Amino acid sequence: MSYTGMVSFYVHLAGNTLGAHLNVVRELITRGGCTEEMSLENCDYILAFCPITSRAGTDIEAAQQELPGGKHVILVVLHHTFNPDETLPDSSRLVTSSNVILTVDCLFHESRGGLLECPRNKAAVDTICRNLDLNPKVRRTLNCKNPWKIGLAVSIFIFVIGVILVICLYKYKKL
Repeated sequence: MSYTGMVSFYVHLAGNTLGAHLNVVRELITRGGCTEEMSLENCDYILAFCPITSRAGTDIEAAQQELPGGKHVILVVLHHTFNPDETLPDSSRLVTSSNVILTVDCLFHESRGGLLECPRNKAAVDTICRNLDLNPKVRRTLNCKNPWKIGLAVSIFIFVIGVILVICLYKYKKL
């Protein structure tokens, strides 16, 4: 899936994330140039967070059952741990919903400020950005909710330069 304009997402929490989801949201906004939508109807995709509280299979299945339909979903499975090097099985093998286009695993702990600083979490956000074909450099430069305004500004600029050139050529011929 590839988006050409500003990508927007709606956050769906399938349990208590202890605020860890805010780290991912912040990363997607700052690095990916995404915007968070407060309305499910206006978003491009759903960013669903599933904290594992009992068994991964049970929690992921419950999260999928409560997902709103009709939108593509990125499922972020949150594993509660102190250990940034924790070895985890790939949660995507437990996903059965056809709306889920990507599943990533992240590590978090509330005493560490949400998401742990670790390669796994960085790779998860990178994977989300790559899957949505986000180009952070372009998005930061053109961070505009109405891309047509950029085209209008460029057109006006070109018109003004053209008028200046015509005036200069007219004055040059008179000399």
